Amino acid sequence: MTSPNLPVASSTPPRVAGTVCLLEALLLLVTAGMYGLELLAGEAFDANTASMSLVVSVIFAVLLLVVGMSWLRGRSWPRTPTIVWNVLLLPAAWTLARTTGLWFGLALAVVALAGVGAALLAPAHDVDDRAL
Repeated sequence: MTSPNLPVASSTPPRVAGTVCLLEALLLLVTAGMYGLELLAGEAFDANTASMSLVVSVIFAVLLLVVGMSWLRGRSWPRTPTIVWNVLLLPAAWTLARTTGLWFGLALAVVALAGVGAALLAPAHDVDDRAL
């Protein structure tokens, strides 16, 4: 019986998945910084919405940092959160492509698909059902 927290062999898919998660975390931190600058300058259309967007961006950035670092440390547990997060980014990429610009949406879709693909290709540990 293996534990899902045991390190997995270091291979390309886990490194790619970890890098994608860290990139997404960095982009969320940049987004949070932009909301912060907007609030400080008094240019926010709705300060409540901007401040809550800043908080949510920071929370998800921290979570993605944990997931990305876990991938790079050889853990297998981030597989499911990585797949879920990146699949949820696909509708966001579609919306972004239709509203902000095609290239932004396509870039986000490529990053999200790379994250899903890398997580699916990463080795998974089998967990004994008796342990659940």
